[in-house]
Amino acid sequence: MGLFMTIFGFNNRKVKIIILGLVVMISILMGEVAAKQLNSGKGVVATHHHNLLEAEIFSPNIQNKSVDKTNENFKTGESLYLQSCGSCHIAIPPAVLPTETWKTILENPNNHYGTKVVGLNRLTQLLMWQYLQNYSRGLLKDEPQPKFIAQSRYFFALHPQVEFTKPITHHSCVDCHPRAREYYFRVED
Repeated sequence: MGLFMTIFGFNNRKVKIIILGLVVMISILMGEVAAKQLNSGKGVVATHHHNLLEAEIFSPNIQNKSVDKTNENFKTGESLYLQSCGSCHIAIPPAVLPTETWKTILENPNNHYGTKVVGLNRLTQLLMWQYLQNYSRGLLKDEPQPKFIAQSRYFFALHPQVEFTKPITHHSCVDCHPRAREYYFRVED
């Protein structure tokens, strides 16, 4: 490298300035691409990472974390979630489990509560992750990560003053939510 620099007359300062200039130009170009995608309504820009769920997601104006209203940016992820998960069991609302549990579930499709989930590819996982991440909440510091619904404080926060007479599972949702299979969890009086 030193010989190359000597032959072409580069010194360390010049190389650093050139590299810095290249980094700035690449950053500007990447920012323009991201802006074009956001302005076109796609709303999602993902970068390749070794860990799928560390991808950067750009999602403007997400304020409502309700299962009833999904922002347009996350409709595809929601649809894939309902199709992938709802084909075997009731697809539970993302708010029932913490974000960290969803991440664990999506990162381990070969061990989904003792079964292997087939048909998931990295794109499907990423789109589902975007939806689940944006409509769930994280754990508190040092809070243990629940594996099951019955261990999730979010489940109980969503069900105040409810007396459960049977064990809580994703199958028991229909006891109180007759339209749970349709992904409709409102309790009608």
